[in-house]
Amino acid sequence: MLQPIYNQEVTGRLAFQVFDNNSESHSGLWFDRFYTYERYDKQGELLSNSQLKDAKITEKKSFWRDFQGVNGVRRCGNIDMLKKHALRQYALCEAQGGQSKVYANDWLMAIGLGNSHPLENGLLWHPTLGVPYFQGSTVKGLAKALMEKWGADPELIKRWFGSVNLLTSPNLEQQPDLFVKYFDTQLTEKLKETLSLQSTGAFIFLDAIPVEPVMIKEAMVTPHYGKWYEEGDSNPTGSDNIPGDWHSPVPVEFLAVENAVMQFGVMPRLGAKIKEGEIEQVCNVIELALQHLGIGAKTATGFGRMHENERLQKGLVADFEVAQQEAAEQKALNAELEGASELKQQLVIQMIDENWKEENDTAKTEFTKAVDEWLDKLEANPDDKDAIELMIEVFKIHYATQFKKPNKIKKERQKVWVERLKALQQSS
Repeated sequence: MLQPIYNQEVTGRLAFQVFDNNSESHSGLWFDRFYTYERYDKQGELLSNSQLKDAKITEKKSFWRDFQGVNGVRRCGNIDMLKKHALRQYALCEAQGGQSKVYANDWLMAIGLGNSHPLENGLLWHPTLGVPYFQGSTVKGLAKALMEKWGADPELIKRWFGSVNLLTSPNLEQQPDLFVKYFDTQLTEKLKETLSLQSTGAFIFLDAIPVEPVMIKEAMVTPHYGKWYEEGDSNPTGSDNIPGDWHSPVPVEFLAVENAVMQFGVMPRLGAKIKEGEIEQVCNVIELALQHLGIGAKTATGFGRMHENERLQKGLVADFEVAQQEAAEQKALNAELEGASELKQQLVIQMIDENWKEENDTAKTEFTKAVDEWLDKLEANPDDKDAIELMIEVFKIHYATQFKKPNKIKKERQKVWVERLKALQQSS
């Protein structure tokens, strides 16, 4: 029987070679797309219910063992890709008048447990970075939940986070009778306009994504009253359904995240009227929510608590400043090279690569090695005035006295350099 590509024997074996014990690979792709769950026997016949149950148990154990590795913990994410993404997100927040901060989890986090998966509990993976993450809507809901819990002004909550546009669910605009039934009022044109205006908040909450690789480990829950949760509504008096201490717990495994350091970002929506200091206030709300409520699932048992990581925050800011400086230098270099001769372009590039303009022994050594070669090139192009002037400028950094007082030069090699440079200077 034809099988999906990820269940074909050859493809599955090759995929396992890529994913197994390779933290640089996309662990989320393995988890979501290459889970091996046999539903058919070797003859292509569908397994019976009992066989399916046994196969599912066997495959789950096998997958846990392979995915977690011998140490029981899997490292996910490429450090360079995560760092570059964090810098881009930081730059975006800065450019839009927002803020971003880095937080580390205190213990474990459960992310995307409700996602469908044969292991019964899923995990939310970033589609390109291959690490667990929180969507911006989750961060927004967390901050809003804290403000509602602490009794903040409803008008402020509405302005910051917006309200649900009632016209989008369940198509109430096309069914005015349902609108009257649900809200006991007529859906007038003025009300439509009001609902549309109120549906958007003043701030944009960005996805919370790790700034460095994270560790994934197996965690477990042991619900004692599974039948009560499953069938309590329909058959509350059933002997197996009544919650009681005589029931045996049923262990359920799921993937939890530890050692996660994530960047949270907020910025004002284009056109929103933001008061002074409100960005800082929203960031403070997120921080308090992370500390007191926790983010993700199972927060009642201590999952999802986070605190600010000042060390990595300072490192991110420093890296951003370096990136800005490099961008400015590149812009200046592009301006200098624009319209320059090919010879001057070569000289500028080598000068930057070897730091010739630095006043230190290393730069002087590198420049000294290249002087004879560059004098030959310049003498072959005596009309390239700009290149000659730049060479003289750099020469004066390391041999200023020799160029100014050639008669006092003791080393014959340096004397020849000065004579050749002055001849080029006069010819240009």
